[in-house]
Amino acid sequence: MKKEIDELVGRINGELSTVSWTPIWYFYRSLGFENLVDLYTSCDIAWLTPIRDGMNLVAKEYIATRTDKTGVLILSEMAGSANEMHEALLINPNNFEQIADALHQAINMPEEEQKTRNTAMQKRLARYNVEKWARDFMDSLLTHKQMDPPYVARRLTVDLTNTMMEKYRKANNRILFVDYDGTLAGFKNDPKKASPDKELIDMLDALYKQKRTDIFIISGRDKDTLGKWFEGKGYSMIVEHGVWISEEGRDFQLLENVKNDWMPKIRPVLESFVDRTPGSFIEDKNYSMAWHYRNTDPDFGQKRASELNTVLTSLIANDDLSVLNGNKVVEIKSSNVNKGRAAMRMLARKDYDFIFAIGDDWTDEFMFQELPEEAVTVKVGRMKTQAKYFLEGIPAARALIHRFTEI
Repeated sequence: MKKEIDELVGRINGELSTVSWTPIWYFYRSLGFENLVDLYTSCDIAWLTPIRDGMNLVAKEYIATRTDKTGVLILSEMAGSANEMHEALLINPNNFEQIADALHQAINMPEEEQKTRNTAMQKRLARYNVEKWARDFMDSLLTHKQMDPPYVARRLTVDLTNTMMEKYRKANNRILFVDYDGTLAGFKNDPKKASPDKELIDMLDALYKQKRTDIFIISGRDKDTLGKWFEGKGYSMIVEHGVWISEEGRDFQLLENVKNDWMPKIRPVLESFVDRTPGSFIEDKNYSMAWHYRNTDPDFGQKRASELNTVLTSLIANDDLSVLNGNKVVEIKSSNVNKGRAAMRMLARKDYDFIFAIGDDWTDEFMFQELPEEAVTVKVGRMKTQAKYFLEGIPAARALIHRFTEI
């Protein structure tokens, strides 16, 4: 990279330099504080484009040195300081067109606008001194201490598992609700590649053949994908968070009356975030849409997901829609549909004396919350949950499901 930059600087300076003027001053070394302040005060634009940065004090130093309040700061939104320097021209360092536009805007920015932006940032920097940082940090600690403790599930120990298996063996009618992604199968960069392996198929076959046992794969997946993966099998499936149901291998039927006329309005928003977030993509379902960011830079993807949540929340306020935040995915669906509602409809059909549910995602919390008190609910992963118990990871979840096949 240094070699490439050296060549570019040399070529530009060789082509455009005059006897009295050099377009690029290039220093590949650290600079003393006084020299650095000289550069801060003499330059018209500070252009800082880190891909990842915890704070970036250079941005703050530049603004602090502008005693005449002129100058323009172009700052990467990946820098931590971007969260409190909103008046800067914030850019995505991966978007070259946006960078070029920001440079053009900075070069042509009126002096009055420069002073307005920098005055606001200077006042904020003066307030956010080390004493304020320390007070805010201590206040946050004290506030957290006073908060109600979160609902914490118990680890599903060997003794608890054995007790549960004994209840399962004695039960006359049993029902199992099992999530797919993150519970039975691992996540893939391409969701369509997370197909079931032979071991999983054999395990589900064994459960399906058990007498007095109803098993439902309950997933946010679309019906076409799961229908293809389990074609010819007799498992019952509830998909798209409760929109469709397939009972014992039959064709999918609508479980809820939902609309999808809102999707054309939401799609342009998701597409704009795909354009601005390299590695993200949209998954279209029959009655919901999902924005996946598993392939993005982790920090950048999380930042974009937070922005998308804010945009969608304001956009769908009057449309009876919900935004679900899953594992590296943001999904938009009807508020009238969730796994808990679907599960309760299945329970109303028969008198079950053993109810079991397992899942890893926030979408499964609806199910944990709605199921009756006597139900055994298990969260895959160590997170805040409404489930009674938790297990560490997919292997432990599959081992637990396998125990049911041995009864």
